[in-house]
Amino acid sequence: MKSLLAYLRRYRDSRKHVRPWAMAVPILVLLICLPLLRPLRHPDPRDISDDETARLATVQAMVEHRSLAIDDHATADTVVFDPQRNVIEVDGKRYSDQPPVFAALLASAYWTMHRYGLRFDTNPAMVSYLLTVIGTTLPAAAIAGVVYRMGRLFELPRLWRTVLASVVVFGGGIVSYATVLNEHVPAAALVTAGAACLVHIAVGNKRLSAWVWLMTAGLCISLATTLDVTAGVFLPLFAGVVLTLPWKRLNRIGGLALYALGCLPPIVLHVALMVPVTGDWRPGYLHPELAVSVASDGRPSTDFDWDDDLTDTGYWAVFGRNVGRVGATLLGDHGLLSHFPALLLGMAGVAMVMHRHWPNSTKMLAGASAGAALVVVLIYALSRPRWDDAAFAVRWFIVFLPMLMFWIGAWLRKPHRPLGWAIAGILVTFSTMVTLIGATGPLPRDGFTTYTPADALDRALYRHGASLAHDNLLAGRD
Repeated sequence: MKSLLAYLRRYRDSRKHVRPWAMAVPILVLLICLPLLRPLRHPDPRDISDDETARLATVQAMVEHRSLAIDDHATADTVVFDPQRNVIEVDGKRYSDQPPVFAALLASAYWTMHRYGLRFDTNPAMVSYLLTVIGTTLPAAAIAGVVYRMGRLFELPRLWRTVLASVVVFGGGIVSYATVLNEHVPAAALVTAGAACLVHIAVGNKRLSAWVWLMTAGLCISLATTLDVTAGVFLPLFAGVVLTLPWKRLNRIGGLALYALGCLPPIVLHVALMVPVTGDWRPGYLHPELAVSVASDGRPSTDFDWDDDLTDTGYWAVFGRNVGRVGATLLGDHGLLSHFPALLLGMAGVAMVMHRHWPNSTKMLAGASAGAALVVVLIYALSRPRWDDAAFAVRWFIVFLPMLMFWIGAWLRKPHRPLGWAIAGILVTFSTMVTLIGATGPLPRDGFTTYTPADALDRALYRHGASLAHDNLLAGRD
């Protein structure tokens, strides 16, 4: 408490309360994303993905009917979101198969709107727009601000910290998903915030206030896990960071206990919301027996070619297929590196940290970033999901991209030859262009079946324009 009061006094006495370099990238994110938000560009319910439809239906049900069931309010005078996928059925009622905590957080915002007369049945586009701003766009801008602050770890000047923040959000795909309501961006923002708490402890070395930051770190990572289950890989890895802080053994054990204590509230909230629906902590999509079967939508399969022949179950055949899947996950039509090759600079930064005289906690944090990325990639590569459900690039990888891209700061602090800077500029420019293309429509209802930047650009330039012309003709406005 004393440290907090001292900080407030310093802030009051400081003449400069606005930091232009720190605010530059978050403001740029908002300026680019706000005109591209899905409710503004694609307000037609036919253009809303089932993932977003199911979440909006849950938010509406929680506020207007005090229930998680999305079919309790099917009346003629209200807007009813009717997702065809992402739905489970329990005791004759339909529920979203998504973890409920994110919808609960959004419901608090919608409750305020509803109280002042802004409702789905009166202005669905505006409500969806505001929920998207609150749920994804502002967290994306926050990532830029947090990365700028974390850049102090590399002892970079303000200009280079601003460059680092812009590369992370624009070169790592974050802005692509800042224009549509999804759980991946806020989960990534919470993971980054948790890492920032640990960096603050390591850099500041203020043990009196460390307990607050440790509990906040646990709270952020745990809340991210309740939003996006893949963020759970960071929970044990960041606990390892706590155990490598330059403290005495007893203090490290106490710090780990505080970290674990901070993890409890989001988990308790998730269990309280989930158990009455599925009977346990697992969200609906982990209960395939509860899934509502829907007719095939006729979308072409995008499974990998080498999976066509699964009759050969020999060791080397299975090994070859798995290697092929991982390769396609990285370099395929939905590949991570084929969309955001700037990640190579982040991996180079991790290698630099691991091979230099950095503190153990910093090395552990770098290793946790790379390790989490590897685990998530392997999980989704080997589980063979529908790759059109991956949407633009692979949306399930958004959760670890900011932390992996953050280590570009270690690369920036070293001198490089002109060729090295040229290659880095090409990688970052390509990644940024792909990110901005994806922002025009990252989560379409019918998914992506081809190389996603080309498909997204085609949708932005031709299909959307054709759809508007068709709608105007039907409305007699041609």
